[in-house]
Amino acid sequence: MNTIRLGFIGLGGIYRQRHMPGLQRIDGLEFSAVVNRSRESSERAAEEFGIANVCDTWEELIARDDIDAVCIGTWPYMHKSMSIAALEAGKHVFCQARMSMNYGEARAMYHAAEARDRVAMLCPVPFGLSIDKTIAKILDRGDLGDITLVRVNSLTGAFADPATPLNWRKDHRLSGLNMHTLGMYIEVIHRWFGWTQSVSARSNIFAEQRIDETGEHVNVEIPDQYLLNTQTQSGVPVQYTMSTVAHHAVDEIHIYGTQGTLHYDVFRDQLHFAKVGDKMAPVTIASGDEYDLKNWRVESDFIDAIRTGADYHPNFEDGLRYMHVVQAAHDSAASGNTINLD
Repeated sequence: MNTIRLGFIGLGGIYRQRHMPGLQRIDGLEFSAVVNRSRESSERAAEEFGIANVCDTWEELIARDDIDAVCIGTWPYMHKSMSIAALEAGKHVFCQARMSMNYGEARAMYHAAEARDRVAMLCPVPFGLSIDKTIAKILDRGDLGDITLVRVNSLTGAFADPATPLNWRKDHRLSGLNMHTLGMYIEVIHRWFGWTQSVSARSNIFAEQRIDETGEHVNVEIPDQYLLNTQTQSGVPVQYTMSTVAHHAVDEIHIYGTQGTLHYDVFRDQLHFAKVGDKMAPVTIASGDEYDLKNWRVESDFIDAIRTGADYHPNFEDGLRYMHVVQAAHDSAASGNTINLD
């Protein structure tokens, strides 16, 4: 088994909670170097996870000869620069979601990956992983009949109070056009129904300024709310209601067909189904179709892709596709026009 040497840029909360435990279970890995925003933070991470070297800059880490793959855990504002630099240096890349600040950056990242024989993987959204195989079987069997409507509702009151300060997800300087869970649910819909063809969107900003972590008043550019009407290339109409100013949070997907209905409660990770005229009932996940979210296979998928050339998702094309929809939502809301995606 060939040893794979990893370098970490931004080894923060998500890596500590999810990725490092997964990587530690894989044989034949070396944790070669780490760089965080401060030397002190880098040294703590190195001590905690037995990482051999601490770097002062991300450029220094990428340039090292003892690194085969770079794991990027920063906010979206650095994803393009770091991913492209790592690919150009001959490294494999695992990049935290969301892919980039906007579609233009995603396109540059995609072309950099296409030009090099390296794995370029994004961290997948966990929504729906536990039921992906079940959904695919239900759709393939035609249990729902013809799909007439898909509705995605993702509501939270996180920014209902105008005095709530910015966090990185709400700060356009760090997250670009990414709003709440919009890109995450687009990724899920693309897994189930294919790429998006058209987007018509309206957006709202209810608090035009918020205070950032330095105490500065910043103009808010990421919408508090999005209402999207979209259609997939296969003709499925999908509506997204995304709000960060709605009390009594809910995250759910409804799939309506001519012969039945599916309801996915994302919070509870529960799937329900009913034929026309019947009551909704839990769907039993068949043996072999399970996916244990507590021990997800994201890290092993990445390493397997490097070692064996195994297929992996989401790749940079998957990310490019969802960032195209995020960009189209922004452009449609700004112009009032429906945006058709190539």
